[in-house]
Amino acid sequence: MNRNIESLIRFVNLTSSGLLAGSLGFGEVALVPGWQNEVARENSRADALKTAAYFNAIGPVALGTAVTLAVAARGVGTSRRLLDAAAAVGLAGVLAATVMVTVPINKELEEQPATDYPSDRSMSLVKNWSRAHAVRTTLGVGAFICAVASNLSARRS
Repeated sequence: MNRNIESLIRFVNLTSSGLLAGSLGFGEVALVPGWQNEVARENSRADALKTAAYFNAIGPVALGTAVTLAVAARGVGTSRRLLDAAAAVGLAGVLAATVMVTVPINKELEEQPATDYPSDRSMSLVKNWSRAHAVRTTLGVGAFICAVASNLSARRS
């Protein structure tokens, strides 16, 4: 891989994995930009949906660039390649935990009727969602740390 292309991919990877780790680190609240709650204007809903697609693309972009670096980076040391692979595995775990656990739990919780007291099922779902969110946050932050370490290891060698 060309050194300039690799530098660009590393920059995109570091930026997107940092944004992903940061958005996961807000506790049990998803990162929602404030502009989505502004007063409605003509076509503002359509514009919001278009812009939301960019925020939803952060995870796949981070994963794609991490896999590209793990596979295609040539002439790098073993430790750097291992850090790139660890970042890719961590980001794949974030995406898997999101798609297979937190999103289905969110859908099931949204479909439940409103009640005065939470049911045992809803309490169980909330507990499972919290655990899955903790796992994906840990994986996301770990992937970001691996990406930073990989970029720093290049400067030392």
